[in-house]
Amino acid sequence: MRKKATILIVLGLLLSFLPTCQRKPKDGPLELLYTALFESGIEKGSNLQGTGIRYVGLSDKGAEVLIDAQTAFKQKGDSLDWRGSPVENVDLDLTLRVLWFTEEKLYVGGTAKLTIRDPGPEVASIPTEPPVQYSNAPVTYQVEKGNYIPGTLIKYLSKQEEGIELSGVEGYPYRKLGDSIVWEGKLRERVFLQLNVRVIFIAEDFISVAGIATLLLTP
Repeated sequence: MRKKATILIVLGLLLSFLPTCQRKPKDGPLELLYTALFESGIEKGSNLQGTGIRYVGLSDKGAEVLIDAQTAFKQKGDSLDWRGSPVENVDLDLTLRVLWFTEEKLYVGGTAKLTIRDPGPEVASIPTEPPVQYSNAPVTYQVEKGNYIPGTLIKYLSKQEEGIELSGVEGYPYRKLGDSIVWEGKLRERVFLQLNVRVIFIAEDFISVAGIATLLLTP
């Protein structure tokens, strides 16, 4: 457990320098990029949901896994990476390490980089059916006046005496420096976002917000 905790602490420190961003490739659709901590257990005979990683079981060479149908044998601490598209218009890049394993389960941890192409945010509740979850992705955005916080329908309208005025929030529309802004909605079919940020800078023409995002992908 100590090794596991140490690995996750180090990963957390590394991720603190990796803000989420929004970009628009030349001649391509808008993209939202997220880098999140990821940890999961994979049952024997099952795939890591949404990926081509499958835990076969123990062998005399270590943990036997299939990576897109190719056999690999892993020891504790070994890398276990995968790239693919678990959902339409979503690219996933997993950079994992084997934390430990038993006869029945393989435990992995590391980072998940997600690229959401051509998002269309809308208000939505998170499904009750347990989705694949990518948590604690650090986000930092500079939001120009009249623009939306990326991935949401929350718009920065103006700077007022009461604080910044926002549209797309429930109830009281003003926030001051250090106040929180929370959003829950859908980015695309089967792709949901929970965003929790705070106002870290206020100017007449823009604001800066920072916090964490959680991405949820449904089967």
